[in-house]
Amino acid sequence: MHMGSEMDLFDQPLEQVMYVSSPVVESIGMLCAITTNNKEFLGEDLAKMQELLGEQPVIEQLRMLPQNGVFFIYNLLIPIPNFTSVEQFTEKLKQLKDEYFVYYFWSEEIPLETVHQLIHNPASIWGVEATYYWQTDENRAFVEKWLSEITNFKEQFANLILQISQNSLFQDLLESKQSVAQQSIATLKQLSLEPLLLAQYVMGKTFRRVSDYKMYYFLPSYFLSPVRIRIFNESVCFIVYGCAKPLSDDREKSETLAKQLKAIADPNRLLMLRMLATQKEYGAKLAEYLGITTATVSHHLETLKKVGLVQEEKIGTIKYFTADKEQVNEMFRSMQIFLKA
Repeated sequence: MHMGSEMDLFDQPLEQVMYVSSPVVESIGMLCAITTNNKEFLGEDLAKMQELLGEQPVIEQLRMLPQNGVFFIYNLLIPIPNFTSVEQFTEKLKQLKDEYFVYYFWSEEIPLETVHQLIHNPASIWGVEATYYWQTDENRAFVEKWLSEITNFKEQFANLILQISQNSLFQDLLESKQSVAQQSIATLKQLSLEPLLLAQYVMGKTFRRVSDYKMYYFLPSYFLSPVRIRIFNESVCFIVYGCAKPLSDDREKSETLAKQLKAIADPNRLLMLRMLATQKEYGAKLAEYLGITTATVSHHLETLKKVGLVQEEKIGTIKYFTADKEQVNEMFRSMQIFLKA
């Protein structure tokens, strides 16, 4: 079962695309930053917000969720697609039935019937098959207690989002970062991509699960940076993305890296690159060193030059080659960043 105004969008003939800078999204983003202690873009301002809010049981409970579980919060945009007013969003959140709150909070991955059972009998969690949300006895114990207090949690959770949105420091930060979010939206609008391709560009990957979405929302959030999240059901796709840094397409990075790695995926080219990293050489010398023909050396050098790993310099009538150490090092740095190693 799916709730919310998105259901009547099936009558729309074409996909609708909305770009929205939202105080609701930013308030949730700040809550995520506080919960995960993400200082990457907020620095000292994050510590100030944490101090101003003080000890919050809700935040401690969110920290007990599985890794990155706090970002499940954004799934609540599906039943409550209200982006302009934090007051209205949180009021509707309080009115949402407990079972639907939990159902969407868990990304609609646990059947509604099971959610209903768990809310009415939290102890039954011990007889339910393990999932991402409860994999250990410690997780189950937490979920059992959480479900037994879910009405209170929902109320406190909504109040905390509202409290963040009304905080003067947050409001000042939000105003100062508006230009970043607007620039991000302007950049997306300039791209000539179909909505699904644009969503994949923002997320930096090809989606495995897609549908005939009738509505796409692109929601920049400075405070969520650098996280990117896709939330969807069969009719609506929300892309919430950290916009503190300009967007880049990881697919383009992967193609560049793949070309470079393919270029060095040859024993002779690796040996040539090793030799050229320490000294300048010409083709005939490389052929002698490797025991191959100069024509083959020329082919290998051309391959390495195309991906920027080798430079050519003509001295008199002879062409000398050297490894571009900066580009070689950059390739390995990019690989580490790409793999988050």
